[in-house]
Amino acid sequence: MDKSNFITFVRKGVDKFWAWRYRNHALVSIFFILWVGFLSPNTIGIQIKAILELRELKRTKAYYQKDIEHTENQIHLITSDPEFVEKYGRENYLMKRENEDIYLFED
Repeated sequence: MDKSNFITFVRKGVDKFWAWRYRNHALVSIFFILWVGFLSPNTIGIQIKAILELRELKRTKAYYQKDIEHTENQIHLITSDPEFVEKYGRENYLMKRENEDIYLFED
């Protein structure tokens, strides 16, 4: 196909498009897709990143809420149960009774 035939082919395609009955709808739709996808301050990529970040923040919030609940339970046990205080001190702070030896085995 030579250059003049190509130009006439493209020109006929453009003329058919402009003669099309719903060209205004098509142009507005294309403009809207371009605007939402690339030109607006809240593009699709930014929205996807925000959704992923929100999901991660919700996971982090759930983890910390579970940790707070566990800590509150321990505080309640420490303030109310003297046996738990002794057990907690022995396990976490290596406290011992008088005349008692502690042996630590590390892997």
